Formats: sequence, C-alpha cells, structure tokens
Amino acid sequence: MFNLLEMLSTRHVLFIDSIWDFVQRMLPLQTWIDAAYDFVSELAYWEQLVFGILGLFIVILGIIAFVKKLSKLLIVVAILVGVWLLYHYGVFGG
Repeated sequence: MFNLLEMLSTRHVLFIDSIWDFVQRMLPLQTWIDAAYDFVSELAYWEQLVFGILGLFIVILGIIAFVKKLSKLLIVVAILVGVWLLYHYGVFGG
C-alpha cells in the first residue's frame, strides 16, 4: 500500500520525520482511536446502528457545507481573475 508520509520521510524530505514525531507526541491519535474502538465495541448493536447513522448524517452535512463554501470561493476567484484579465487587456481604458 502506498504511504505518502513514509515515502517522503525515507530519504526525500528529512525534516518530515521530526514534524511527524512532534505531531504524534502532541496528539496521541492511536490511543484515542483505540479508546473509541473499545467504547463502541461495548455498545449494543442497535446503539452502534443509531450512532453510525447519526455519524453518517453529520459527515454528509459537513461535506455539503464544505462544497457550498468551496463553490462560493471558486466564484469569487473566477470573478477576480476575470476582472484582472479585463484590466490586463485594457478594457477599462488606459
């Protein structure tokens, strides 16, 4: 399996190792993932199902909000590029 961080940290970019180690020390993600797995695995099936559906609903709403914000940003960038092109080609006189 391709792992970008391992590829970058082997010989190509030496400082990625130190940054990655710092992040792992500051945020013990594996510990949190293990604790969450233990918590969820102790729940009943219907509780897992309800929390799974709620989690999926939250993720879908987050993706929709992200796409809305990204589309607004792309519209603003397109307008700015259009105004710059008009200015660059002398449409405004000058």
